[in-house]
Amino acid sequence: MSDTISPQLHPHEQKDQGPSRKRIRTGMETIRELDSLINQESVKTKLRRIAAQDKEKNIPFNPICTETTLEACRNVRDKCDKAHYEPIIRPWTDTSLGYCSYLNLCYGDPMFANNPSLGEGVGPRGGVKECRYMHFQVVPSLSSTPKTPPVIPPLPKNVKKRLLGEKIDQYDPPPVPQWVNCDIRTFDYSLLGQFQVIVADPPWDIHMSLPYGTMTDDEMRSLPLRSLQPDWGILCLWVTGRAMELGRELFSVWGYKRVDELVWVKTNQLQRLIRTGRTGHWLNHTCEHLLIALKLPADHPKNAPIPWDTHPTLRQLRKGVDTDVVVAEVRETSRKPDEVYGVIERLAPHGRKLELFGRKHNTRPGWLTLGNQLGDSQIAEEDLHDRLAQKYPNQRFVFVSV
Repeated sequence: MSDTISPQLHPHEQKDQGPSRKRIRTGMETIRELDSLINQESVKTKLRRIAAQDKEKNIPFNPICTETTLEACRNVRDKCDKAHYEPIIRPWTDTSLGYCSYLNLCYGDPMFANNPSLGEGVGPRGGVKECRYMHFQVVPSLSSTPKTPPVIPPLPKNVKKRLLGEKIDQYDPPPVPQWVNCDIRTFDYSLLGQFQVIVADPPWDIHMSLPYGTMTDDEMRSLPLRSLQPDWGILCLWVTGRAMELGRELFSVWGYKRVDELVWVKTNQLQRLIRTGRTGHWLNHTCEHLLIALKLPADHPKNAPIPWDTHPTLRQLRKGVDTDVVVAEVRETSRKPDEVYGVIERLAPHGRKLELFGRKHNTRPGWLTLGNQLGDSQIAEEDLHDRLAQKYPNQRFVFVSV
């Protein structure tokens, strides 16, 4: 922060200007020091974060240079062992237009037309055509030895137990994912049982043209989510725009209390903020919000404190491990970052987990996914498979033995 500009002083006041400026500088230095101390990770938080990492994976990686492009980097330094981006110049590229707002999600460049993250079929921007804006590809680093993350030695089991207050032997999720292809509006939820965690990315009616069907507010209110969770269960709800207020209303209708919120900051291929071609009536939305709520017992007073430190179920939650911001690159329409699942699983490591309105890319071990674009259903729980097959005899449910 720059020094404050002093006002014009009367000649006999000039002698006080030096000490005054010195006091201002001293005050600024104190503020900077306090800010630095506040933002430092505490030892306890660091230990809990390390304890929550079940398996340390030292996967080699090449970090992207902060200068982004190879040309910009060469203007600053002679050698650089990091990866860079370089522009893809086609015969039809007009560099004066700048870079494409969709970059590697653009259907108009041959390199990205078949990108699997774009999904199947013709894209929402009219299929393959010649995009005149600039696109980029990665230039590998010159170093033959990729960098590896620092190795953090695992904590002893007794230390993990003291930090997390849980049994260490309960961390490994089931080896296969499960999913049910269904119409979420009419599905019989009584077949599923109870879930400690529910994640939902509803097709909100946001009064815009979307490449998928939406649900009305009343259809959302009628979802029987309360019957799917025991008391103190975690519900995570993706919201955007006006759905932020509707989501908070739905928590009250379903019997939940909002306790926190995670923000996904969207970046593009060049790790810059998404600012064009996205949703938003007033401003272009650069982020999405995940509201986190806690299911309350039916007899819990509305404004009563939550017994975080005394109730056994609440004590099993790993609070204070992750932050409430995830910075991640966008992919196809409505697909959320994989990093968010890690945050949720570390927050609530025990119990069954359910995702509503999911697609094939959402399925993952330890989770049951419901959606209408999943194809043949896959079930690994024998009793659940039998209930589904009996209720819906004309639908195929593939049983996977684990």
